[in-house]
Amino acid sequence: MLRAHVSVLSVTVSALLAVGCGGTSGTDTAKKSDTPKKSADTTQADQWKTIITGDWSLDPGTESYTCVRQTLDEDVIVSKFDAINPLGTHHTLLTVGDPDQPDGIGPCTAADNHPLSIFGSGVGTNEFDFPDGVAVKVEKGKQLLLNLHLFNTSADPLTGTSGTRVQVMKETDVKDFAEGILAGTIDLNLPPHEETTSIGYCAMSHDVTIFSVAPHMHQLGTHMKIVAEPAGADEIVLHDGPYDFSEQRYYAIDPLQLSTGDNLRVECTHTNTTDKLVTFGDSSLAEMCFAGIYRYPADGDSFPCVANARL
Repeated sequence: MLRAHVSVLSVTVSALLAVGCGGTSGTDTAKKSDTPKKSADTTQADQWKTIITGDWSLDPGTESYTCVRQTLDEDVIVSKFDAINPLGTHHTLLTVGDPDQPDGIGPCTAADNHPLSIFGSGVGTNEFDFPDGVAVKVEKGKQLLLNLHLFNTSADPLTGTSGTRVQVMKETDVKDFAEGILAGTIDLNLPPHEETTSIGYCAMSHDVTIFSVAPHMHQLGTHMKIVAEPAGADEIVLHDGPYDFSEQRYYAIDPLQLSTGDNLRVECTHTNTTDKLVTFGDSSLAEMCFAGIYRYPADGDSFPCVANARL
C-alpha cells in the first residue's frame, strides 16, 4: 500500500478522523461553556477524565499549530472520547507512540504526530462512545501527542484551552481493542468555480471489523461517500451524505467485517467558490479528503492509509 508520509489531520474522525476534526470563525460559539481546565480530572456526574490539554493564544487573523506531549504513568483503557475545542480550534489530533521529545507544550507543524491515532476532532465533533466491549488502550510509558490546529479569523485576540477528555473502563471488560486510521486522498486539484469529486482508497492490512466513520474536509467540502469494496462481493455504502464543516461528526455504522486487502473507497466532493485553484494542504484555506475510520482488532498500523488507486 502507498502510505502517505505527509501532514495529515483525524474525525477526526475522524477522524480521524475523523478523519475529522470548536469553531474557526469569529461568529462561532464554543462547543462547551464549561470545558474542563488543564488540571481537571473527573466530575462525579459524568465520570469524564481530562487526559491532555494545551493552553494557547492567537493574534487576529492568524493560524498556527501547537503540540502537547504527555507520557502516561499508567495504562488507560478508553471507552468514550470527547473533544475540548473552544472557539479558535480548527481541529485536534491525538496520537500515541514512544516518547520522542520531553513532555510539555510548544509550537509545531501538522506533521508532528506519533504513529498511532486514537482520536481526532473538528468543528462540531460529537462525543464518541465505542460499542460494548470495545476500547482503545494506551499503555503506561507511551507518550500522548496532542496536535492542535488553531485558526483565528476574528478581529480580536483569542485564548483558549483545547484537549481531549475520556471515559474509561476496566481491561477485564474489553473484548476487542480498536485503532483509528485515515482513509482518503491527498491528490486534490479543485479548479475555481467548479464542483470536483476526488477519490482515494485504503486497503485493509489485516482482517478487521469497521464500526465508525468520520468525514473530514475543509470549508469547500460539500459531500462525502464512503464505500467498502469486499473482494468477490457487492460494494457496501457506509456513508453517503452532505458535508458541513461546522458539524464534523462521528457516525456509528453496523459492524462490518473486511478481509486483508479489501478496499475502502472515499469520494469527496468540493465546490470551489474561489477564484483560485485549491489543492491539498494543512491550512484552513486549503483542502482535505479524509474519512476517519475506527476498526478492531488493532495491530499497530500507522494511521495514514492513502492510495490513488485500488491495490
